[in-house]
Amino acid sequence: MKKMTNDYFLKFCDIVERSMPDPSQFDNCRKDMIDASFDDRNEVFVYTDTSHNMEVLKLDEYTKEFEKRRRNEIPNLKEHQPSAVDAVCVSKDNEWFLIEFKNEPIKNILKSTPKKMLSSVWLIAYLYSTLSEQISDEKDILKFARENITFITVVSSEKNENLEETIGATWENEMLPFC
Repeated sequence: MKKMTNDYFLKFCDIVERSMPDPSQFDNCRKDMIDASFDDRNEVFVYTDTSHNMEVLKLDEYTKEFEKRRRNEIPNLKEHQPSAVDAVCVSKDNEWFLIEFKNEPIKNILKSTPKKMLSSVWLIAYLYSTLSEQISDEKDILKFARENITFITVVSSEKNENLEETIGATWENEMLPFC
């Protein structure tokens, strides 16, 4: 596994750890891509490429802790846990990669994924703002998102057999040199 050691990724890790109600749970958030892709329901890894495996922050784990804190602050809260992508990686150039792993056909995820991506951008901006930190020099979070965030959905090849094999290769070739 490629360890992420750049300042942007480490700062994001620090922000998440300081935001957790129980910082001892932070180690559950720091995973590699293979572990982050684990589908609990079907007990299978969606991503299995050991040659392109890197450290990520598993945002799903953080949202569980975030929800606990919100429930303690607002006991009658009726909203569900915020949805977030499975994993986040930040490059040495402050390029953000929000990664969603799906063990289902693409046609089943077209409606839920954009909402999850937007919710993730909101959650990341919220984390930085609550600690009076800046994600970048750019004040407009939407402009920052358009210019610096790439959303990636990794789908199960078994559930999407009719897709071209080059879809996954495109991501690997474009993302890895930046991290």
